[in-house]
Amino acid sequence: MRTEASIVCTLLIWKNRHPEYPLIVAANRDEFEERPSSDPLRLNEDPLIVGGRDEVAGGTWLALSERGTIVALTNRRAAGAHDPTKKSRGTLVLELARLDSPPAIEQAVRALDSQSYNPFVLVALDRTGGFAATAGDDGLNLQPISDGLHVVTNWKMDDTNHPKARRATELAHALDIDVPLPQLVERLHMLLSDHAADGSGERDVGLCVHRPAEGFGTVSSSIIALDNAGGAHFYYSRGHACESRIRDASALLRPEDSRRAAVER
Repeated sequence: MRTEASIVCTLLIWKNRHPEYPLIVAANRDEFEERPSSDPLRLNEDPLIVGGRDEVAGGTWLALSERGTIVALTNRRAAGAHDPTKKSRGTLVLELARLDSPPAIEQAVRALDSQSYNPFVLVALDRTGGFAATAGDDGLNLQPISDGLHVVTNWKMDDTNHPKARRATELAHALDIDVPLPQLVERLHMLLSDHAADGSGERDVGLCVHRPAEGFGTVSSSIIALDNAGGAHFYYSRGHACESRIRDASALLRPEDSRRAAVER
């Protein structure tokens, strides 16, 4: 069993691009299919944090707190060799999500020994702002997340020099997101279901990854929309995005519901 932390591999961010939802995030997690993980549940009670759990290392790839803070992480290619003895990047996501706000998270990230983790791109943001941090052999670098569309794959944020990031950016820019929430979620799920058909020969250019010979591919999808009134809407699907049905997991964020709920299969 591989012990490397489970992480997001495609992350799309729309900041202040929708009149009702100032922050929208859509993500696919690509992983070895044999690696056990939970559907979204309550990872922490105070503050309340929701996300899927990696049952090997115990962390998460994307966390949403009751405060409206989102923390997510992708791995980063060509930024250093993988070392299985280093700390889990998935547990880092959960640790940071417990903090009060993106500024508090930024302070904690700046104090990190980034070399104790394998290379990553981490984002932390809420309705008001946020940042992206890249770590690897080139050190730790932070940049603010401005209004607009942002795409993170396995490279730096908004790096369109690579085919998958370029395709994700083009598809996301072409998507009309100025629609009510049910249609928005449907459109985002369809976007996450994309299979490249450009004949380039590049592997994994599409957002939904299938590599059955290696037992690897897209194993889950998440969509989060934070509204102007302070509410959070969280949707999730297990399996390949192109074959799965998206479900509403927002009830996990209701503090009055003390059950350790999980998404209905």
